[in-house]
Amino acid sequence: MSGYCKTCNVFAYATRGLATASKVRPPRPSYLNTKFKRGPLPQLGRKAPEHESLPNLLQKLTTLKADGLRPRPEAYVAIIRAAGDFALSRSVEGEESDNLGWQIALSAWNDAQQGKVDLGIEGMEVLLRLSGVETAWARVKSSYVPDEGLILSMLNAAGRWGRPDFASTILESLRIPPQEQHLAPLLEAFCNAGQVPDAFRVLSSIRDAGLTPTMATVQPLVSVLTNAEVIDQAFYALEDMHKAGESVDITALNALIDASARLGDLQRARATQTAATDLGLTPNIDTFNLVLSCCAVTKHRALGDTILNELVSLSISPSATTYEHMINLCLTQSKYEDAFYYLEKSKSDNFKPSYALYNSLVRKCISLNDSRWRLVVEELKTVGYRVDNELHEFINSGGKPRTREDRGGRRRDDKLRGSSRSSKE
Repeated sequence: MSGYCKTCNVFAYATRGLATASKVRPPRPSYLNTKFKRGPLPQLGRKAPEHESLPNLLQKLTTLKADGLRPRPEAYVAIIRAAGDFALSRSVEGEESDNLGWQIALSAWNDAQQGKVDLGIEGMEVLLRLSGVETAWARVKSSYVPDEGLILSMLNAAGRWGRPDFASTILESLRIPPQEQHLAPLLEAFCNAGQVPDAFRVLSSIRDAGLTPTMATVQPLVSVLTNAEVIDQAFYALEDMHKAGESVDITALNALIDASARLGDLQRARATQTAATDLGLTPNIDTFNLVLSCCAVTKHRALGDTILNELVSLSISPSATTYEHMINLCLTQSKYEDAFYYLEKSKSDNFKPSYALYNSLVRKCISLNDSRWRLVVEELKTVGYRVDNELHEFINSGGKPRTREDRGGRRRDDKLRGSSRSSKE
């Protein structure tokens, strides 16, 4: 039997199977509630509407081939996508490769290859998003040279799945030296696999490659450091690396400070920051800003002043974030005059204060009957901001937050006024 006949038999069987399967469907597993996003369905023959069902797509493909017409690449891509949606709706974890939808998708891919129909990168990406990704990736590498977009998609998937081994294999396909956007998914993969020390080493590799890891780079690390015990274990791992002569990057330590600050653990954040010199590290502006943010949350003004003095003693220039944290910290105190001092200092350093900062200043002043709120409102308008509805209502209420009943009463009054106007007309 020819390859074409075999494919037609698969499609015919699939059409009958789908008709039967659509009558009785097992409960959809909770982990499949989020489906892949996809755009409008591509053209099939001439044009296929977005809601075209998989049986109809298969029937149209079979008719085209029976009439001796060569299906367009979009036809195969549409079927692979529809088959993927069907597979996701019926699969259970660990059995995707045996699913009918997966068989249809592979048959469509094989049929396109036999007919020498090039599905391009889009077709490969759709196929790779289905189950059997590693098998499909190996098939793609054997037939095509993956471009950077596809490699990044695969790296991000490996990062989410916690597969550093797979990410390393994908990186081998890069035709350029790895950049931060290529190595960051590898770091995420190590984090999700529970291999935090190896994630620390990735940060050092990024730095060694002449790149600068940022706080955005280490967010996968921060997300797995969810309690004090895990943070301490991560710190001991940094100590062991330093004792073994391995390089430690300052962003690794900053990740621990960030995780501590998110827990509101000022003592642990401060202790981690002061340990920088013990690890042979030089703190950067992020190191201080992260502790300052925790000072603002915990309302610890004295330590905030100390942190700012340490920053200045190291000749590190404050950033816009530094000033914002200091202003927010001052606003947590009963005497908050210094908030205006740091506001002016920020502007003198050519930073534009954020709208959130002006918002906080206005609310603090109104709450304490400080008439300077008018000056702050004028200034925020001067620099290009507009007073939003919530702040406007706060000002009009004299600093009294509106209750749910107040909001409901206003909506009812608006409706009554609207109905009254309609009756007069």
